[in-house]
Amino acid sequence: MAETTQSSISVLLNWFEENKVTYNEEALEIIATQQRGSKLVCGNGLGVVARRDLIEDEPLVVIPKHVVISSATSALANIFEDEAVSGSLALCITVMYEISQGEESPWFGYLQSLPRQADIPLLWNSEAQKWLEGTDVGKWVKRDEQSLRDDFEIVQGLVDQYPAIFVTNGLVDWSDFGCFLRVTSLVSSRAFMVDEFRGNSMVPFADIFNHLTNGASVHIESEDQVCLLCGNEYGCEHMEPLDGSDEEDNQEDEENEENEEDWDDENEENDEDEDEEDEDEDGEEIPILVDQQGNPAYNVAEKMQIDKHESDDSSQEGSMVDEADMLSGTLDMVVYQPCKAGSEVFNTYGDHGSAYLLHRYGFCDTDNIFDSVSLDFENILYAITTAISEKRAQDMKIIISKFASRLEPCHRAKMDSEYLEDEESDEESEEEEETEEEEADKMPEFSIDAPGHPGLNLATVLSLAFAADPVFEQVMESPALFRQFMPIIRRFWAAFQDKLDSGASIMAALRAANKDSVVKQSTVGMVCHAIHMLAEARLKQLGDNSLLKNKPSDSLQRSRWESAKQLRANEASVLQQCIKRYKKAASKLM
Repeated sequence: MAETTQSSISVLLNWFEENKVTYNEEALEIIATQQRGSKLVCGNGLGVVARRDLIEDEPLVVIPKHVVISSATSALANIFEDEAVSGSLALCITVMYEISQGEESPWFGYLQSLPRQADIPLLWNSEAQKWLEGTDVGKWVKRDEQSLRDDFEIVQGLVDQYPAIFVTNGLVDWSDFGCFLRVTSLVSSRAFMVDEFRGNSMVPFADIFNHLTNGASVHIESEDQVCLLCGNEYGCEHMEPLDGSDEEDNQEDEENEENEEDWDDENEENDEDEDEEDEDEDGEEIPILVDQQGNPAYNVAEKMQIDKHESDDSSQEGSMVDEADMLSGTLDMVVYQPCKAGSEVFNTYGDHGSAYLLHRYGFCDTDNIFDSVSLDFENILYAITTAISEKRAQDMKIIISKFASRLEPCHRAKMDSEYLEDEESDEESEEEEETEEEEADKMPEFSIDAPGHPGLNLATVLSLAFAADPVFEQVMESPALFRQFMPIIRRFWAAFQDKLDSGASIMAALRAANKDSVVKQSTVGMVCHAIHMLAEARLKQLGDNSLLKNKPSDSLQRSRWESAKQLRANEASVLQQCIKRYKKAASKLM
C-alpha cells in the first residue's frame, strides 16, 4: 500500500473486472486526484471524474456485496464470535489480517490501491495536534488515543492466543501500536454501513468517491434488511415464508403431529396470495423475498441469469464470484444530482459538521451548514446554578441522566417532523422507562449549531431548568410529564429559531412561536442569556489563532495547518453568531 500510481490503478481495475464490480466506463473515469488540479477537493488518493454529463437516477456502479471486507464474512469470523470481538475493532483486525496475506489475499488488488494511512488528526504529530487545542477535534483525539490503546490490548490478547494466525511479517507488525493506528485510520475514513449482517465494511469502489457537503452527485442504494445468519438478500434457507401462515401451520403441525411433507402441502393450500410456487429440483419451496409492491426480488429467471453469468466467467483466475455470492445482493451507486462533464463526482458520507469530517476522514469544509460546537456539561450546570440554585442544577442533572436516550443530539439542519413531535404510546413509554434506567449513567452532548443557535435539546433543557418552581416540581416527579414537555418546548424553539433566521424581529419571532403561550417571556429571556454566556465561555476555550502564527513549509504539515485553521474559523463563526444573536435577544426579553 503505497502512493497511488497508474500501475496500482490498473491492478485495481483488473480486480474489479475479476470480481464483477462493474461501472459505466463511458460515464466515469478513475484518476489519481493530484493530476486534475485545484478543482478536485481531495488531493490524496483516488477520485472519480465525469466523462460526460450525468443525469438523475442514472446507475453508475454495481458492487456485489460479497466483495466487501466485513468482519462477519471474514476468515476470522469464528474467532471474533468465540472471543466476543465486534464492531470497528473486528473490522480493523480483519483488514490487518488481509493486508498481512499480501498477494494471497482475495482483496490484494483492492488493498494495494489504498494509501498507507489516512491523514486523520489522531495520526498527526504533536506540533499539528497543538493547532487543534480548544476545538472539538482536539478533545476527541485525546479521548480516542486511550480508547484505541484499550483496543490494542485486545488485539495483543488475540495474537498471544492464536500465534499461527496473527503472524508478523514485512507487511503487518501485530505488536506495533503505530501499525494498528494506521489501519484504524483507513477503516475510520473508508468504512460504510452495508447491511444488518455485515455492518460497517470496507467497500471497494464506493470509497473512491470523495465527499462534498451539499455537493454530492451520487449515493449508495442497497437492501439493508438481509438474513442475519448468512447475509443473503435472496433465497437463503434461513428465511421464513412471507405469507404469514408459518406460525399457524407450525401450531397445527404440533397439534396433529404431522410430518414435514404434510406441513408443506398444507402451507401450499393456505397460500392464497401466491399464484405459483417456485420450486427447486427436489420439489421444495425456495424461500424468496418480495419488494414493497409484493413482487419477488429474486426469481427463477434471475437465477438462470446468474447461472449463465457464472458459467461464462468461472475460469477467471482470482475471482471470488460464485452463485451463492450473487445471492448476497449488490450495492449500487446511483446519480441523484446531475453532474457536469469534467467535474469530480462526489458521494456524501452523511450530514456531518466540519469537526466530525476532520476527525474521521481528515478534511474540513469551508462552508458547512451542519457545523456545531459542543459545550462542557459542567458549564451548563454552572449556568443553571448561577441563574437559579445549585439544587436546581443537581435536579436537572438527574433528569438529564435519566432521559439521556431522549436527548440524543440532532442538528437543526437535520430536523424532521418526527423528531419535533416525539410522541409515543403508553406501551412505548413503558419500554422506554426500562431503557432509561439502563442508560442512566450516560450523559448526552449539548451544542451550539450553525448558523448560531443552541441545539434544541439544550434550549429545551434550559427552559425546564428556568421554569417556575411549581412547573419544575411537577415535571421532576412525573416522567410522563417530561415526555409531554419535551416535544412542546422543542417545537417552540424550532419555530423561534426559524423566525429569527427569516429576518423577523425578536418580539415577532416570540409571538409567532408562542401562539399557545407554552413558555413565559421571562423564561425565554433567561434561556437566551444563559446561551450567549455559554457561547462566550466556549469561545474563550477555543482561544485565538496565535497557535497558527507560523505557516509550515512542509506540504503535509501545511495541509494539516490549513485544516486546523479552517476548523477553528468554522467553530468561532458559529459561536460568534450565537453570542451576537442571543445577547440581543436576552436584552429584549428580560
